[in-house]
Amino acid sequence: MSAIRTSRSMLAALCLLSQGTFVQTAEARTTSVLGGGGQPVCRATQATPNLAQLDMYITRMMKEYGVPGVGLALVENGSVRVVKGYGVRDVKTHAPVTANTQFAIGSVTKSFTALDMMVLVEQGLVDLDAPVTTYIPEFKLSNPAATRTVTVRNLLSHSSGLVRTDATLFDAKLTAKDVIAALPTTPLAGKPGKTFVYSNVNTILAGEIISRVSAQPWAAFTRERVLKPLGMNTATLSIKELRQQPDIATPHVINVRGGGSQPAPYLTLGADAPAGAVNASATELARYVQFQLGDGSPLLSRANLDQMHTGQVAAPDFNLTGVFADQVRKVAAKSTAVPAALVTNEHYGFYWGVETFLGQQLVQHGGNVTGETANITLLPKQRSGVVILANVEGANTFMEAVRLHVAGALLGCQSPDVNAVIQGQLKILRQDNASFSADRLAARTYQPRPSELSALVGSYRGLADTKPTRIKVVDRRTLKLESGFQGVRFAVDLLPLGKDRFMATSQPLIGGVIKFAGTKGKRTIELEGLTGNIPLAVSGK
Repeated sequence: MSAIRTSRSMLAALCLLSQGTFVQTAEARTTSVLGGGGQPVCRATQATPNLAQLDMYITRMMKEYGVPGVGLALVENGSVRVVKGYGVRDVKTHAPVTANTQFAIGSVTKSFTALDMMVLVEQGLVDLDAPVTTYIPEFKLSNPAATRTVTVRNLLSHSSGLVRTDATLFDAKLTAKDVIAALPTTPLAGKPGKTFVYSNVNTILAGEIISRVSAQPWAAFTRERVLKPLGMNTATLSIKELRQQPDIATPHVINVRGGGSQPAPYLTLGADAPAGAVNASATELARYVQFQLGDGSPLLSRANLDQMHTGQVAAPDFNLTGVFADQVRKVAAKSTAVPAALVTNEHYGFYWGVETFLGQQLVQHGGNVTGETANITLLPKQRSGVVILANVEGANTFMEAVRLHVAGALLGCQSPDVNAVIQGQLKILRQDNASFSADRLAARTYQPRPSELSALVGSYRGLADTKPTRIKVVDRRTLKLESGFQGVRFAVDLLPLGKDRFMATSQPLIGGVIKFAGTKGKRTIELEGLTGNIPLAVSGK
């Protein structure tokens, strides 16, 4: 079964944005008990995950979520317990994933950029609480007071107030200079230091500060001052470098027309490199996890390392399982039918999310680029952690099911059935694996009446672009959506699912479900998502 829900396909992400546990020894077996607010809490940390059970669980989750290949590293009490690959790195060649297969890790890169900055802080070259204008004099926001008060700390914690604008993802030719020039017209969502708004712009600016202070490009500084000292000698910082490696994961997206998944092009990043350009293997990232769980050596003091893992601002919408639980509470008919939230107390540190699971602190960050998904989750108190890499787009729910299951095992708990809780929450939102599989089947088989398509044809007023959105009939089963986002135009084919719902067959919306709500003259084109439908265009002028 293939059930990759691409609610975080490229544009969807921008607009938003299981049974069985590891076997534990009898002496170390513990149970999770209910703490305050009905949340499960773990009271022991002595069990060791059973690796055979781990293999079975990951293999089952890969099948359930339609993931071709996975790289995994498990660090326990500061030591690497296992590093291995599962499945294939390319569905066409069937070459196996190994412990050394390089994956694009997307926004997990941000934690490397935060580490870059802390190296400069350690040297006394950057002050976290200095205004950004100290290092980028031409930095100017739409609000003069914000211009004066946004600090480096705010950039690293996504609390500058800048809203997410991602034109750089669509145009790799744009530079940091272009981003800085656009800041005076970029909206602010809150006061600096008060509001969490996840935006690559913050990380682009952080990368620019690193470059100016060090007098080196971000990539050169990251390679020389972070990757090499940590022994990550084969990690790469561009797609050009990645292609020269012998063991790399091919990106995959869902194959809407044919089923399963299919290879996709690599995403080349320009100005966004500090936010998402690192490519690395499970083996190398195991070393990175060991560093993050250590005393800061050889790069930082323990105090500066700990500061990266300390929540700076509340971030209730950063963690995916937290978002699931929040949305379910809003739509469930009865509160008793709502599965409990798996994580609570979500905050954001320096490009690390901080949360509570089973009464214990986790520090984690995920990453998405076209065709690949990643997550690193740390358990600082236990000096343990897990790296999960997948070569398919939109595998965020898979990541949550695996990382929290592993975290429960590392804590020595009979954790809740994480996948069952997640799927129970998503079922209420009609975003669970079964619902998505039904949609994919409908995309391949549903036969619409001609009037179902013709009734939707026309010009609509775009809500994310100044130019109109247009709908055309391609053939008896296909519509074409021509629209735009932040000045970037795109066109995708839509296959009908029934009841005015369609599935996009190509980027930047591949696998996304488009709904035509309302009636003629008062119709809205919406993108279905985990946090509710996102309006893209409306009928009329």
